Amino acid sequence: MEHDPLLLILAAGLLGFGLISQRIERIALTAPMLFLVLGIISGPLLFNWSSPAIESTALKVIAELTLALILFTDASQVQRSHLVKFENLPIRLLALGLPMTMILGGICAYLLFPGHWQVAVMIGIILAPTDAALAQSVFTATAIKEKLRHSITVESGLNDGLALPFLLLVIAIASAGSVDSVDPFYWTNFLLQQVALGALIGIGVGHFGGYALETAARHEWMNPVFQRLSSVALALVTYTSAEHIGGNGFIAVFMAGLFLHAGRTIAVTRLKEFGEAEGQLLTLIMFFLFGLIYVPDALPELTTEVFCYALLSLTVIRIIPVLLALIGTDLMLKEKLFLGWFGPRGIASILYLLLVVEQLGFSETLPGYDLLFPTVVTTVVLSIFIHGMSVPIWLRWLSSSDKR
Repeated sequence: MEHDPLLLILAAGLLGFGLISQRIERIALTAPMLFLVLGIISGPLLFNWSSPAIESTALKVIAELTLALILFTDASQVQRSHLVKFENLPIRLLALGLPMTMILGGICAYLLFPGHWQVAVMIGIILAPTDAALAQSVFTATAIKEKLRHSITVESGLNDGLALPFLLLVIAIASAGSVDSVDPFYWTNFLLQQVALGALIGIGVGHFGGYALETAARHEWMNPVFQRLSSVALALVTYTSAEHIGGNGFIAVFMAGLFLHAGRTIAVTRLKEFGEAEGQLLTLIMFFLFGLIYVPDALPELTTEVFCYALLSLTVIRIIPVLLALIGTDLMLKEKLFLGWFGPRGIASILYLLLVVEQLGFSETLPGYDLLFPTVVTTVVLSIFIHGMSVPIWLRWLSSSDKR
């Protein structure tokens, strides 16, 4: 009986990278880059070592789980006092920058891919959210001002959930066949419900759940293993509760992380431990499977227009809205450019692509799908490399300006 060596490849990759991880990061190579490459070379493009029969639904579940845990873990490391101190920047990025990015992305996609406005709008929405997992090195870089790191954390934590209702609306329009058949009052109510319920559930579960974990730990009712497992379970309870009730699960988990009980040192410590180990593992598995399964399918569809849009998405389409949203702030131009540049595309964009695949199927169901799929895949691949390799450059530039 022949076995697919998928687990062997993953385990060997983890072991190999772990042995040289500290040294290799000094030359601007990141774990997501290397696991994406490992997935690509393991697939049909090169050695064809593995061809797992993983359905898009299974990948979607992995992506949802990974993204929810990353958002919860990252939010738990943010001090709520910073929301008051720096709220102007994240609010501007989310309330002004995100909508402008989706609109500009849709317009550019339609200009490059005329005749498929639904696909163009989907591309603009799918590639608007930024990825917290790919910006980890920025979050922990003390050379970067606290307000910049905080703004990126909060923006990447909430823009996933805020973009999702708009994508679902466009999917509904594509399924119905026309805009006229979609009730605007229903979708307005749906958007408000997603945001409001998601936030309320997240705040409630985060506060009381964090209090319960902290109390049980301080009274020595829990051993350290279950402190760690229960912290992760709290994230999953938050996400699934919000989704079942009708709220947005991603908004809920981020808010839950922010609103863990004030004396939450034990819970936050356990979450940080999880994020540095199991959370990283889930992220790397996601990028490995992305390179193994989706990159080979997208490569034959790669065109000059697709490549141009990917570059525009990572530069002009992101940076211009951010610069406009930050007009009137006290930030220097290079700091505004930094916030505009660090909009890496990753797990959220992969997840939303999988959602479109699950809801609408492939090209025979959605005209223009042959443009949507390679555009999203190409943009994510370029982002993983370009953003990852640019971190040392930004660190030197920003730290040098602070010393003057």
